[in-house]
Amino acid sequence: MRIDNSFLVDLPVAQAWTTLLDIPSLVPCMPGATLIAVEDDRTYRGQVTVRLGPVTVTFQGRARLETVDEEARTVRVKASGNEMKGRGSAQADVTFWLQPATAGTRVTIATDVALAGSVAQYGRAQGVIADVAQAVIDTFAQNLRARIAAVTPTTAETPAAETAPPPAAALSLWSVLVAVMRRWLGRLTGTAR
Repeated sequence: MRIDNSFLVDLPVAQAWTTLLDIPSLVPCMPGATLIAVEDDRTYRGQVTVRLGPVTVTFQGRARLETVDEEARTVRVKASGNEMKGRGSAQADVTFWLQPATAGTRVTIATDVALAGSVAQYGRAQGVIADVAQAVIDTFAQNLRARIAAVTPTTAETPAAETAPPPAAALSLWSVLVAVMRRWLGRLTGTAR
């Protein structure tokens, strides 16, 4: 199934590009994600915990930056992982690209994801998976903004105190429900993203 998301980064495109390719620094911004190992400059092993419907699942696997096109500011990532309790697997082909925006840089993400095994039943409805994905991206974008603000100098001479983003806890049922309600209300009022 295909899922499309986007978010804004408060940096010019060139800086946003460098920031988004610093994978070890980004992992703490992703809710429920943990970096286990850096295999090489394009291959990473890690795990991610998410709630799919009534169940919390943890996948452990590998992500590889297959294509990094600096000129087009486009990256293609292939990721795969197995659920830690043997309840299935996930495969994802993710492409993201950067474009200038009025307030910095727009990051657009297109994800083709396939779930297998019993985990596929937990997120059977495409809307559930899309809503979880949007909640994850929204939380990631908030954490990334906090990280950027923490390391961006407040004046030309005085750097801001560097602080870590919030801990990478599992995506809560509450945040998923809030995201679902926002999308549902947006559809009703015609302001859906």
